[in-house]
Amino acid sequence: MLKVNALMIKSVDYADNDKILTLFSLEQGVISAKIRGVKKAGAKLKFAAEPFCFAEYILTEGSLKSVANASLNDSFYPLREDLFRYYAAGAAAEFVKRFCPENVVHAALFSATARFLSALAYTPVRAEGALAWYLSGGLKEIGYSLRLDGCAGCGEVPRRPFFDFGEGSVYCEDCRGEGAKELSRDTYKLLLALRGGEETPQESFFEELGVEKGYYLRALRLINRFLLTAAGGELSSLKAFIKLCEGVF
Repeated sequence: MLKVNALMIKSVDYADNDKILTLFSLEQGVISAKIRGVKKAGAKLKFAAEPFCFAEYILTEGSLKSVANASLNDSFYPLREDLFRYYAAGAAAEFVKRFCPENVVHAALFSATARFLSALAYTPVRAEGALAWYLSGGLKEIGYSLRLDGCAGCGEVPRRPFFDFGEGSVYCEDCRGEGAKELSRDTYKLLLALRGGEETPQESFFEELGVEKGYYLRALRLINRFLLTAAGGELSSLKAFIKLCEGVF
């Protein structure tokens, strides 16, 4: 038997009453496991197949592991009551599923994901700000850090910053290459601020930053385009979240 602390980030129906779960675990990274009978009414382990379930899973060994038992740590249930927060959480889950290979441990990213879900579920932090913070840190964990401290060409702080999506670097007007996109000062300021600290920012952080909500969406669009250009795939859940927010802001 294998015991892991894991977040349930994706489930797929299998046979009549079973599912295949994608679990993001502290101890083993991303792993797949079958859970039997979970679609039946009153199934004992039904909670273990719910989105964002955080539990201690006991798994059988084998080519395809099976969930033998589970003990709930947190369901993050309030996420289900707020469409914006649910979509933001879904973008984080898709990020892990898409960019973390199976059986590769990402302990720091696991901890950040759990903190992010907790902040979304139990604090008034704005969803778009928390998600931008999470993905900025997540890029570093998967080896695609944004390089923003100064112009990648001359090292000076750019008066007019331009972002190179192939490199993930910022350039000044004189050093920029073809295709680099100019960033507004507020977007650049926001991206710089989001890199600091390991704890999920509280709402007071975003209030003190004083950046309008629309700039968070610009930062998120930049991150998604960078993932597509540099890592080979954007996040459909992130696009859906941005579209949802655009209908409100």
